[in-house]
Amino acid sequence: MRKLRWLDYAIVFVIVFGIGVINIVPPANYVVILVKLAGSAILVSLVIGTVTNLIFRSRKRN
Repeated sequence: MRKLRWLDYAIVFVIVFGIGVINIVPPANYVVILVKLAGSAILVSLVIGTVTNLIFRSRKRN
C-alpha cells in the first residue's frame, strides 16, 4: 500500500461532502454539522479509496 491513488480519496471526499452540504436542512449551528460531515466524509473516502486502490492494484498484477 505504498503507492496509493490519492486522487481516489479526494474525489470520494468531495462527492460525499458535497452531497451532504446540498442536503443540509437549515439548523441552528452550521459549524457543528459541517465538522461532523467532514469527519464522516473523511472516513467514507478512506474506506472507498482503499478498496478502489486494492482493486486496481490487484488488476495490475494479473
